[in-house]
Amino acid sequence: MRKITTKLQSGSTLALGAALLTGMAAVPAHAAEAEEAEAPVAVAQVAGTEVADDVVDSGEVLIVTGTRRSNRTVSDSPVPVDVIPAEQLRQSGLVETARLLRDLVPSLNFPQPSITDGTDAIRPATLRGLGPDQTLVLVNGKRRHVGALLNINGSVGRGSTAVDLNQIPASSIGRVEVLRDGAAAQYGSDAIAGVINFQLNDAREGGRFFVNYGGFNTRIQGVQEVTGVNGTAGAVPTLTPDGVLQLNTTGRDLKVTDGEVLTVSGNIGLPLGPEGFLNITAEYRDRNDTNRAGYDPRRNYSQSGGLDARELTLDRRYHRYGDPKTEDLNIVVNMGIPLDEQVEFYAFGSYGTRDAESAGFYRRAADNRNVTAIYPDGFLPLINTDTKDFSIVGGLKGDFGGWNWDVSMSYGDNETEFLITETLNASLGAASQTEFDAGAIAYSQLMANLDVSREIEIGGIDEMSVSFGAEWRREEYQLTEGELNSYIAGPVRVGANNPFITGAGATAFAAPGSQVFPGFQPVIGGVDVTRPNSRENVSLYAELDADITSG
Repeated sequence: MRKITTKLQSGSTLALGAALLTGMAAVPAHAAEAEEAEAPVAVAQVAGTEVADDVVDSGEVLIVTGTRRSNRTVSDSPVPVDVIPAEQLRQSGLVETARLLRDLVPSLNFPQPSITDGTDAIRPATLRGLGPDQTLVLVNGKRRHVGALLNINGSVGRGSTAVDLNQIPASSIGRVEVLRDGAAAQYGSDAIAGVINFQLNDAREGGRFFVNYGGFNTRIQGVQEVTGVNGTAGAVPTLTPDGVLQLNTTGRDLKVTDGEVLTVSGNIGLPLGPEGFLNITAEYRDRNDTNRAGYDPRRNYSQSGGLDARELTLDRRYHRYGDPKTEDLNIVVNMGIPLDEQVEFYAFGSYGTRDAESAGFYRRAADNRNVTAIYPDGFLPLINTDTKDFSIVGGLKGDFGGWNWDVSMSYGDNETEFLITETLNASLGAASQTEFDAGAIAYSQLMANLDVSREIEIGGIDEMSVSFGAEWRREEYQLTEGELNSYIAGPVRVGANNPFITGAGATAFAAPGSQVFPGFQPVIGGVDVTRPNSRENVSLYAELDADITSG
C-alpha cells in the first residue's frame, strides 16, 4: 500500500476565506454597539439563535431527534444524541457536508471510491459500518428522499441507494442531531444504523458570505518520477522479471498539485412579519479532479517484436484514480410564519445540480476494446453525470386544547443523466462515434405526514407524553434508455479494429456498447425496463413516553 502525504496548497488562500468571512458577515446594529462595551463571546449557531458554547456543552439545547417531547434536552435524553452546531461546521477547512460530518460524528464514514461509475460523483455515507440505506436522514424532522443511483460496483454500500448528503450545503445548517442507539425502536427499520437530522438555519436577521479556495500538494511515496523507458526503438525491449517494460526514474517520489476547490456561499435571514422568518442559502462549488495513479509499465502498442518508438515518449501516467471533477450549485430556502397564536405555517425546500466528470480504466492501444483508427495511442473513457435534485416541504403545526399537532406534505426528486465521452463502441469499428447519451435514472418521493402529541399526568407521573401519527408515502423509479449506438452490438470483429491483435483473438466479436458505461437498454429479458415502477407505503405509530424514576 502506498503512503500518500498531502497538505493544503496555500495557507494564504485559507486566510483570504477567513478574512472574507469576518469582513462580510452582516451584524445587527445593536450587536455592533455591544461589542464596544464588552469582549466578544464565542457563540454557536443553534436553530437560528445564538447560544453560548458552554450551554451547548452542558447539554441544555432542546433536541427534536429521538423524542417527541417539546422540552427534552441533550442532558436528559434517554439515549445519546450528538448535537453538532453550525459553528463547528464553519470551523473546519472542509466544504462538503458529508466530509464535515465524517470528521465530527463518531462512527460516520464517507468513503471516497474511484473508478466506480456514477458512485464516483454521488458517494454514500455510512453510519456504524452498516449500509447507507439503513440510516434515516431527516431535514427539519421530515424524511429526506434518496438518490436515484443504485450502487452496483465495488464500493461501500453496494446494492443500496442513499441520500446524497452533499446536496444539503453546510451553510444552510443550523445544527445536526445524530441518534445511533435505539433509533430503529422509534423510527423503524429504515433507522437500523441511526438517524441524522439536519435542522436548517431559521435566523430572521443577519447574514454571512464566505469564499474558500484551496488545493493539494501531494507527495506519493513509493511512486517515483519517470523520465522514460529503458530501451531503443526497434530493439528487443528491456523487461523486468514481471515481464513489463523497465522504466527510468529520477529517484524522487512523484509530487502532484491538484484538487483545487473554489467555494462561494451566502446565507441571509429576513423577517416575515413580527415573528416569522425567511432564511435563504446559496452555495457554488467548483472542484478539480485529483489523481493518485502511478505509471503503467506495460507495453501500450505491439505486445511482441521490437520496441515501438512511441513507447519511448508516451506519458505513462494515463490512468486517473482520485476525486472526480465536479461543479455544484445548491439553493436552500427555509421559512416559517405564525398564522395566529396557535397555528404556524412552515415550508422549506432545496434545489441542487451537480455536473461531474470521472474516468474508467485506460484502454491501451493494443487493447481489444480499442479501435486504432480512432485512438492510435489508446484512450481514457470519461463518465459525465448531470444530477438534479429537488425537494419541497410544506405544513401546518400548532396547539389545539393542549394537543400539539403537525400535518405536512413533501415531494422530492432526484435525476441523473449519463453522457459518455472520449470513448467508442468497438463493435461498430471505425464508424463509431466518440460520445454517447447512455440514458438516465430518476427517483421521486411524495409523502404526507400527521403527528400528534400531548403531555399528560397519570398516577402522579408528571413527565409523561402520548404520541400517535400516520404517514403515506409513494415512491417512483424510472430508467430512460440510452441512444441505440450506446448499447448495440455491431458486426465488427477485433481484427478489423486493431492490427496489434493477431491469432484466434482477432476473429472474436468486439465488445458492444459505449466503452466504460454501456447505455441502458429498453428491453432486458423481454421486459420493458423503462416503464415507471412505483410503490406505496402506509404506516401508523403510537407511543407512550414516561420517566418512571427521577434518576
